[in-house]
Amino acid sequence: MLDNLEIDQIERIAELSDECRQIRDTILNKTYQSDVDEEPNARGERNPSSFDSLEVVEAADDSGKYQRLRGMIADLSEDARIELRAVMWIGRGDFAAGDWGKAMAQADGAANLTVIDTIAEKADLHDYLMKGLYKLGLR
Repeated sequence: MLDNLEIDQIERIAELSDECRQIRDTILNKTYQSDVDEEPNARGERNPSSFDSLEVVEAADDSGKYQRLRGMIADLSEDARIELRAVMWIGRGDFAAGDWGKAMAQADGAANLTVIDTIAEKADLHDYLMKGLYKLGLR
């Protein structure tokens, strides 16, 4: 199933993503909605914002973890990034595990350099990858 990507590579990317998410959560716990010039929402409502991604870690944290995450993904071959994206989509629920071929075909159509940022900025990347491995019976 995985021809260009090893399970331990996926797990290392997932672990680093989780560390970035923890940094993001720490940053967000110190940020009030009024500090980002957003109107308060009615109770129970929520607007998506740039804080929903890990990009805030790059801007506000000097540990370099987000850059290492991007670097790990960038260092993968194009074929490995296709497989990583397919695993992510299966873990996210966009495809069933039995639709591996369909997930790979769609990921192949989107496997350019912008995919690095698209994957790396996902705040839930860790969860998506680990669920994807589980659903595929690889973990």
